[in-house]
Amino acid sequence: MSYRKHQTPLEHRRVLQLAREYRQQGFDVTIYPASEDLPTELAQCPLDLVAKGEDKVIAIEVRTRENLTLNGSEDLRRMAGKIESLPKWDFQLVVTNPRRPQAS
Repeated sequence: MSYRKHQTPLEHRRVLQLAREYRQQGFDVTIYPASEDLPTELAQCPLDLVAKGEDKVIAIEVRTRENLTLNGSEDLRRMAGKIESLPKWDFQLVVTNPRRPQAS
């Protein structure tokens, strides 16, 4: 499994970490779902992870601060709006950053 073109290795590691966390909570997790695995309204949304629970579905996009506006903030708003319009679907934007060495 490889990460998406726009993703950094840090973002990919965070996606894998989130997948483990959601699976431990009992969610059925799909990493980098294909368009045919998503509702028609979301087929063009490049989601990083979808976690399906008994009564909700969480669509997750992971970005570093540097890539936060990679496709523009309007792109994220559009994606969030489409997801939030679906019953029982929620959107989560996860921002991750490299650890900085602590000053001595």
